Amino acid sequence: MARSKILVTSSTGNVGLPLSKKLHQDNIEFTAATRDAGRARELFGFKTDTAYLDFRDPSGFAEALQGKEWLFLCGPSATPGAEKLLVPLVEEAEKAGIKHIVFIASYPDLMEKISQSSMDYTFLKANFFMQNFEIYQVEDIRDKNRIFMPSGDGKAPFIHTRDIGEVAAEVLKDPSAFKGQALSLTGPETMDHYRVAEIFSEVLDKKITYEAPDDETYSKELKQSGFSDEYIHAMIAVFGKIKRNKIMEPTETVREILGREPITLPEYIDQNKHKFS
Repeated sequence: MARSKILVTSSTGNVGLPLSKKLHQDNIEFTAATRDAGRARELFGFKTDTAYLDFRDPSGFAEALQGKEWLFLCGPSATPGAEKLLVPLVEEAEKAGIKHIVFIASYPDLMEKISQSSMDYTFLKANFFMQNFEIYQVEDIRDKNRIFMPSGDGKAPFIHTRDIGEVAAEVLKDPSAFKGQALSLTGPETMDHYRVAEIFSEVLDKKITYEAPDDETYSKELKQSGFSDEYIHAMIAVFGKIKRNKIMEPTETVREILGREPITLPEYIDQNKHKFS
């Protein structure tokens, strides 16, 4: 590929960072979309082209997309209303002549918009990242020895974001081989949060319990901690999918594309003991 024909959004995020590192490792030139080029290069540990992009400022989209042919699209994490922020970027990408979008497929309506556009696409369908425990539960696990989520006894096949990022890198190396596909990416095992708590207990060597509050109790506690109603409702909707077992079963896609087994939850926790202890 010609230099910097790939634009990677959320390039320093949980998926974008391992994607960026894998592209660099495989000598694939890319442009990192970021609000802070210096911080991005510091996190990467190497130099690469950068382009300023802020999802909340559509005026910068055209310049960031100029000359690009392939777009990795991943919305901002833990941001209510993120789908609305991505719509103008998708529209600008089509205007700019993007040939292929690799999209972390979180939003059905946006998937439909992309599939009906003139652009080719690959959707990466992955949910319930292991890293979400860092985003949503680290203080509870570290300070209160608990997992506090309104997920009932539902199960999920938690996946490490490095696996998603490295799959995305493989797709970007040869987008035509994955044209029009929706790749379901999961971890190796489906488990409920009672089992998750057991694994945290084993790896951290301290007792972690799983509390499964109802939506009202969960909402009340988060509100007392200062979270907005919008955020709370978004979290209840997300975790409600686990409670209702509306989650995909484990797939072999990660192993088939990467040629190795997906990272396990015990491996993830062991790598991040310092955050939870």
